[in-house]
Amino acid sequence: MGWTHFLQSNYRRAIDFAEQAIALYREISDRSGEARALNHLGSAYVSLDQYEQAIDIYQQSLAIVHELGDQQTEVFVLGNLGETYRNASQYELAIDFYEQSLAIAREINHTSGELNALANLGSTYLSIGQYQQAINLYEQSLALSRQVSARAKEGILLNNLGVVYRNLGEHRRAIGFYEQSLAIAREVGNRQGESNALHNLGGAYQSLGQNERAIDFYEQVLTITREIGDRAGEGNALGNLGLAYSKQGQDERAIDFYEQHLGIAREIGDRPGEGRTLANLGRLLAEKDQSELAIVFLKAAVEVRESIRSDIRGLDTDLRQSFTNTIADDYRFLADLLLGQGRIPEAQQVLDLLKLEELREFTDITRATWTGSKLQYTDPEQDVIDAHSSLIALGSDVIVCEETNCAELNSLYDRLSTLTAQYNQQVEQFQETIRRNRSEDEIFQDPDSLSGEAEKLLSAYAQNGQQTVLIYPFVLEDKLWIVWAATGNVIGSVEVPVSQGELATTVQRFGELLNSPNQLAELQVTSQQLYDWIIRPLETELTANNIDHLIFVNDRVTRYIPMAALYDGEQYLLERYTLSTVLAPGLTDTEDRLTNIDESEVLGLGLTQAVADFSPLPAVSEELDAIVRSDDADATGVYPGQVFLDDDFTLDTLKENVINHRVLHMATHAAFVPGQAEESFIMLGNGDPLKIADIEAMERRLRNLHMVVLSACQTALGGTAGDGTEIAGISSYFLEVGRAETVIASLWVVADTSTSLLMQRFYELLASGELTKAEALRQAQLSLLYDEDTETRLAAARTAIAVTARDGRPPTTTGFNHPYHWAPFILIGNGL
Repeated sequence: MGWTHFLQSNYRRAIDFAEQAIALYREISDRSGEARALNHLGSAYVSLDQYEQAIDIYQQSLAIVHELGDQQTEVFVLGNLGETYRNASQYELAIDFYEQSLAIAREINHTSGELNALANLGSTYLSIGQYQQAINLYEQSLALSRQVSARAKEGILLNNLGVVYRNLGEHRRAIGFYEQSLAIAREVGNRQGESNALHNLGGAYQSLGQNERAIDFYEQVLTITREIGDRAGEGNALGNLGLAYSKQGQDERAIDFYEQHLGIAREIGDRPGEGRTLANLGRLLAEKDQSELAIVFLKAAVEVRESIRSDIRGLDTDLRQSFTNTIADDYRFLADLLLGQGRIPEAQQVLDLLKLEELREFTDITRATWTGSKLQYTDPEQDVIDAHSSLIALGSDVIVCEETNCAELNSLYDRLSTLTAQYNQQVEQFQETIRRNRSEDEIFQDPDSLSGEAEKLLSAYAQNGQQTVLIYPFVLEDKLWIVWAATGNVIGSVEVPVSQGELATTVQRFGELLNSPNQLAELQVTSQQLYDWIIRPLETELTANNIDHLIFVNDRVTRYIPMAALYDGEQYLLERYTLSTVLAPGLTDTEDRLTNIDESEVLGLGLTQAVADFSPLPAVSEELDAIVRSDDADATGVYPGQVFLDDDFTLDTLKENVINHRVLHMATHAAFVPGQAEESFIMLGNGDPLKIADIEAMERRLRNLHMVVLSACQTALGGTAGDGTEIAGISSYFLEVGRAETVIASLWVVADTSTSLLMQRFYELLASGELTKAEALRQAQLSLLYDEDTETRLAAARTAIAVTARDGRPPTTTGFNHPYHWAPFILIGNGL
């Protein structure tokens, strides 16, 4: 009975019956029956995306069948565990269980188990982009399916091989596999397989620019999906037809198909499909020079996508990958349209959401606390959205009625004609309103002004007596936007004609020169070019408004730029402004502050010895000794706290002590890998890696922290293909709401001695109680640049002395003056 409910998708009922069955089997000591019931229970939880529960239950089943020596069932259960871990995106564990299943299947000559294990391993390697491995496994599975005449399985494997070759860009080869899969699906009467193969053929020909052929395949898919009642497949076919006709320049037909897809997506709750189609509609309208209307639909797409954040784990792998690969581009497209119309506050809100999206993509984690402020519609925009939604709903009713030839068809046609006319009139009124308002005021769209979080951030600095500007460098393929905001809803934007490629190449060269102490002159020339693109357009505003603090919300390759080292021809940016960075205003808590020294305990953790492939850091011991005093008799340390070095610096040490400290200072190595959060780590003193998962697991223990300092860690300047998301991504794990408010880290590995000296001076300056964290870091950096001691810098800060050029002296490369030593350190989060 329980399995019947499972097959009918009544998963809650299936769970109830499975639990009853388990209790009964245990009562009668039927271990084999208990294992089978546990399997059914695990499958039900998988269907509900409750993977942890499913894994626990499968493990119980596995223990029983292993105890019984039932290797055939063990093959099956191990496969289920692999599938569950794959659904949860834990690919290494998935591979491990699939390989165990494969080994036993081969040992006992369990052909179907071997075939499934090979196929599932292939799909897992496909998911993680290891295409050659996927091909090898699929080919082994394919040979086995042919050996045992498993024609339906053979067709599926041929289709999967086509998908691999599509991902490799070998579309012609993919087509060959899809055609073989199609022939088998038709032979065995697998209508769903036939639909899948036709759909993939359409996609392959579309990628080759053969839209007419693609349309033919999509229309066949449409016919089959309607015959078999596959509403999701029907919707996808309609959406793809819309895209194909759009490529053909047949805009009205494209819009018609998009709107049919939209109706089905809303009917069946396909929110990713709804968001994708709204974005496609927006892009099509932009191509038709209807930017104002395009913005409405792109806003709607963003609204839908933001609404599904908490559910993204529930999407299958292909959908999740498609979602993360395309969404950021749509956000960028919308922001560019808004900036092009001078609608800066709305663009700023989209940019904030974009920052959060990029962090989600890096970390592969969705957090409710990351939800940004909702985009606002103007009243005319809301009217258009409401009218369009009504039109889509009625259009769906008409299509259903046409398929059944219902009695109300003529009446529905009349209503549809009336509603279409009303919608068209609504659009005309909207566009007239836009034209009228723009003629009166170029910047007229202001539904919510600055996002509330941005205004809150700027107000916090203003209340602290700092004139602050929030700067968003926004990188597009063919241009750079510099968007800025100040208190009082003072906003602006400047378009800079530099391509992403040229910007990335310049940033890469800048990084190389920062590591070349004998090329200071060229370094400053390159730095000045970056200054001219990012800061020069704002110079007049910054000077006129006596700005003294710049907060950057960096984008793409600008994350790799140490803004402190930007050079205007006479001075570095550090010499004129206090600088900090935020991941996004909404992720920045400015309410919590460090208080007096005695209430700001520091947990100092350090690595001095060589471990694995990492060099020793001998100055770390002196660094931590100068920062932390373990008791009142300690005359060298500045802040109270504890220090653990080398073998005493373990995960257990961190877990047991961090909750009692306000500052966590880790002087050690690290490796932050772009796009692979699970591969990133901070090196513990005993040589073990502190993985991101370990930080996540300490969530409650981090709640008392205010600041995390990653001294000697590196995020590393990336190549031109990198976008710097890893720099923001690693900080996000510490800056999660309810954890630390500030992270200080370095962009590259710095000389051990200069790092130690800068950190000591930072804490000395901070301990004065007269400087914010950002200003203390700045003065510590200036002390290296000018070769001055802490007292001199503190005196300069007290009197607000404007730092000028170095008394006419030429720049030097001696000591720690070179930007290599002081520029890499950035403060992310709360700089107060």
